Amino acid sequence: MKLLSLFALVLIFQHNAFGQDSLKTQKWFIGYETLEMSMNRFQNFAGEVGYRINPKHQIRMMAGEVKLTEQHLSSKWQAYAVDGKNVDGYFRIYELYYDRFFFKRKNWYASGSMAYVRDKYNHLISDRRIDNETATIGFAIGYKKINLFGVKHLYINASIPFRYYFNSIPETQWGDTKIEQHKYVNNIWFYIGYQF
Repeated sequence: MKLLSLFALVLIFQHNAFGQDSLKTQKWFIGYETLEMSMNRFQNFAGEVGYRINPKHQIRMMAGEVKLTEQHLSSKWQAYAVDGKNVDGYFRIYELYYDRFFFKRKNWYASGSMAYVRDKYNHLISDRRIDNETATIGFAIGYKKINLFGVKHLYINASIPFRYYFNSIPETQWGDTKIEQHKYVNNIWFYIGYQF
C-alpha cells in the first residue's frame, strides 16, 4: 500500500518536479511480462503499468504472481535458485521503479527500485518448506522501444533488475538438493505492451 501511495504522489506532483515540457510526452502504458511467464508455463500473471512523464523520466509498478516450475528453478540458464531436483515454488513481487532515460533516442535507462517480495519453495518428496517475505531495494538497467514493427503505441521493455533482500534466505540443504542463498537477487524481465 505504501508503494501505491508513493506512486500516486509522484503522479500528482510531477509537473512541479519535472517542469512544463513534460506536458508534451505524458503517456500511460501497460505491459505483460513474457520471459518469466513463458519459462513457467504462463501460470498466473506478471506485468507492469506506468507513466512516461517526459522523454527522460518515467515511473512504473511491476506486479507478479508466478507459480514456479521445478524445471525453471533448477535450470542454470533460467533461475538457478535450486541446485537439484524435486522443488517447485511461488514468487510474488510488487516493485516500484523510477526510470531515467539516456542517450539521444532515450531508449536506454537506469532505474532505482523498491519492492515487496515473497518467495516460497516446496520440497516435493518431503514436508519441507520455505516461505520468505522481504522488502528490497535495488537498481535496474533496461531498454524500451516504442512503435515496434511500425505499430503505433506497441512497445517492448527489456529490464534487468538487481535487488538486495533485507530478510534474506540462507543457503538451505534438503537432502541432495540445495536452495541457493537469496540476498542479492537479479532476473530478466521482457514486457510487451501498449502506450496510450
